[in-house]
Amino acid sequence: MDKKRKDRRSEYTCAVIKESFLSLLKEKSYDKISISEICKNAEVTRATFYLHYSNLDELFLEVLDEALEISKNSMEFEKENATDIFLDTPYIPICQRTATNPKYNVLFLDPILSEYIANKLYHHEKKIRLKQLQENFNLTEFEAEKLYTFIFFGNFAVNKSLRWEKNKNWNNIQNLIRDFITLGLSKKNS
Repeated sequence: MDKKRKDRRSEYTCAVIKESFLSLLKEKSYDKISISEICKNAEVTRATFYLHYSNLDELFLEVLDEALEISKNSMEFEKENATDIFLDTPYIPICQRTATNPKYNVLFLDPILSEYIANKLYHHEKKIRLKQLQENFNLTEFEAEKLYTFIFFGNFAVNKSLRWEKNKNWNNIQNLIRDFITLGLSKKNS
């Protein structure tokens, strides 16, 4: 069998396994999903699963990386009329872009996975966000880090409580958060 054909079959098998995982995640929490269920749902053997993934965590991490990569490359979300609470410019943070993607939304709704995802995204964007906060609001590194922590995890929790659904309520809350932070920062600088 030639390598190209094998790679295509391998990609297909991985895609079926990932779809099975995401489908099961809609029904139950991450800690309740078994590899046997994924295999049964995907119609593959356990040996086939283990040919591609060493465990459930590895599968999850690959799905998450795929979701984040798709979100990074997707510019249609960037064109939405939303504002970045750091800079008051049109921008949608990667967590909101990824979480509102119907295929990957379920990752953000799971209580176990969402905490891991939040921490991963927090550290992923931390360096650039601290620099933005320091430059735009004349903050020390310590102040910028504490403010970033408050903004990121607070906003993540609010979005999670709204089930990551962008609607009128979501838009109103995002504007309220932005106005609250902007007003506070403007008073500090005056």
